Amino acid sequence: MKTNKNKSSVYHKIIFIISLLIVFVISLLTVKHINNISKSTKLLMHTYEVNLELEHLFSYIKDSENDMRGYIISKDNFYLILYKNDIKNINNTFSTLKKLSKNNINQQENLISLYKTINKRYEYIANYSNLNENSDLSKNYDFKKNFRESNTLLADIRIKLDEMVHNEKYNLRLQNSIYDKQIYLTPIFTLSILFITLLLLTFTYFKTTRDLEKLQNANTKLSKFNFLSSQAEILSEFGTWDLNLDTDEIIYSDNLYRILGTEPQSFDANQENFMKFIHPEDVEIVNTIFQKIIKDEDLPHVFFRIIRPDKNIRIVRSVRKLFTDNWGNKTILGVTGDITDEHNKNQLLKSNYEDLIKINNQLKIFDESSKQAEILGKYGSWVLNLKTLKFTYSDNSFRLLGFEPQTFDPNIENLLDLVHPEDKEIVDIAYKKAFVGLEIPSINYRIITKEGKTKRFRTIAKSFTDLEGTQSIIGTTQDVTEDYNKSLQLKQRNSELEKHVKELNEFNQVASHDLQEPLRKIQTFISRINDKEKDNLTDIGKEYLSRIETASNRMRVLINDLLQYSKANRSEKNLVKTNLNEVLKDSLIELSQTIEDKKAIINYTELPTINGIPFQIQQLFSNLLSNSLKYSKEDVSPIIDISCSKVLAKTQSILNDKSTKEYYKITCSDNGIGFEQEQSKKIFLLFNRLHGKTEYHGTGVGLAICEKIVENHKGYIFANSKVNEGATFTIYFPVRIA
Repeated sequence: MKTNKNKSSVYHKIIFIISLLIVFVISLLTVKHINNISKSTKLLMHTYEVNLELEHLFSYIKDSENDMRGYIISKDNFYLILYKNDIKNINNTFSTLKKLSKNNINQQENLISLYKTINKRYEYIANYSNLNENSDLSKNYDFKKNFRESNTLLADIRIKLDEMVHNEKYNLRLQNSIYDKQIYLTPIFTLSILFITLLLLTFTYFKTTRDLEKLQNANTKLSKFNFLSSQAEILSEFGTWDLNLDTDEIIYSDNLYRILGTEPQSFDANQENFMKFIHPEDVEIVNTIFQKIIKDEDLPHVFFRIIRPDKNIRIVRSVRKLFTDNWGNKTILGVTGDITDEHNKNQLLKSNYEDLIKINNQLKIFDESSKQAEILGKYGSWVLNLKTLKFTYSDNSFRLLGFEPQTFDPNIENLLDLVHPEDKEIVDIAYKKAFVGLEIPSINYRIITKEGKTKRFRTIAKSFTDLEGTQSIIGTTQDVTEDYNKSLQLKQRNSELEKHVKELNEFNQVASHDLQEPLRKIQTFISRINDKEKDNLTDIGKEYLSRIETASNRMRVLINDLLQYSKANRSEKNLVKTNLNEVLKDSLIELSQTIEDKKAIINYTELPTINGIPFQIQQLFSNLLSNSLKYSKEDVSPIIDISCSKVLAKTQSILNDKSTKEYYKITCSDNGIGFEQEQSKKIFLLFNRLHGKTEYHGTGVGLAICEKIVENHKGYIFANSKVNEGATFTIYFPVRIA
């Protein structure tokens, strides 16, 4: 009976493999067939493109002929421009045809012959592309001869083009024939694949049903084995686990949970939960174990520590082997046991030796870190033994002087040879004083490196006495050339900045006096015309006068806003204690008439006292309130809410600051018309307006001034809004301004 089952199983496998091979072969033929159809389609499109370009070429040639005749007859340069454009199109078409026919030798030869004929024809015509008005070609014998030759060449061109078109049409018929043959076989291949796939699915269904019965019997046997295994673990005090390398799924035995100090199946078996029991010092070891399990698939035994929930630290040993089942699935089978007592004994023997190794490694790391720090910091260290008067230089000290490490004897004479002649005295005096004061205060001097490059050095040193009583001076020398050059650049830029500030002050003087003076005169004369001459003006004149008055008022507001922005940008940052409640009240008094006209409701909570510039803070509140009043909804009373709270920077994601710096968060919300959130950054740009001048008055400077004022106080301002749902402006002022 068992032999019959084995034969049946082999028979099914053979049928299944043969079916797969048939599907695979038919699939390959189908793919090849589809590729052939695709190639045929591309060849058809290629032939159409060549025919189209040939027609374009002849069309451009005829157009150039007509344009040159128009130019010869009328001597109008307009036809000459058209003629040159046609020549350009002909050249472009030739380039396209060259690319399209690169694989067709016959067509390439035709194309070369055609190009020579066309080029020869245009050599005749080119002689008459620069005529003057007095030229009479009717009496020019050469012109008549060339003109006849040109017509003959045009006929040759037409013949050559017809020959090329004929070749392409022949290719087109040939490709159409191939394409028709190939497309006929497509349904046959498709139906064959579907039919064989259906047979495979039917066979698989019946085979799966029989395998399920076998699987149930195997599960029964496996249950018995698991019971016996769990009892063995309890008696032997070890736990087992297995890791499926295909699914990364881990399964723990009940006794492994007990070794960890928990009840069986009390948590999900995975790496994350297991790592919670690992001693902090062994986390890296266990992580490495998991990585090696996946990479090497077979590891020797390892040791690590665990911490049970009762804080009891245990030492465990884990061994594992790779297991591959009949289906090729790979699983790591492991056994983990508690070996705390054994490990403690071994650890006691190794402790002294490991301590020595750790100290040695730390010294090596410190030495290497010091070398790298010297390179990055552009400094070198040195030691002067006061007993032997011998210098010891670090490797980077040599590099700073332009030499390879340890390539010359470090002494004061060799150093002075490298010092700039004007600074030798500074170094010599510092060296002599070091023997008296046992230190070298910070000195700056220049050296000339081996390559002849001048560098600026800064040296400082202190005395040191080792355990044997030997006294030395330990010093550091840093290359400060870059810092020195940057300080020079900073001085130059400060000078330029002072110049720009002076020019800005002069501009403000012009803007506040010279620009406003003619504007005041314009407004004065407009007022006089309104008072005395307005009735004498026509309706159009009155409209023009009204527009002039509106434009002059807009210009006055713009100049004032620019002055305010400039003032906010350049005012001195003298911060004083500023009560925001008092400043806000001043702004409300300033806007009281507008608030009354709009029937607005202003709600605000208690505001703090900050270090600020009072008149700028008042301008900030005035601009924000004015903005909310201006963009309120029609027939709806504006409601403006102002609130404040103290927050930490790390709790405000918009600040992108993870520190614990404190800020006053002030919000100003309204129920106005709002705006698209995409515009939340643009509204702070100078002269940026979201609405037309006729919809809402303004210059687009107000919110730019707000942003500048907030920046002057080391703060931030953000806007959030939705259309027809109002807007909220959020301001962050630091509690302490450095």
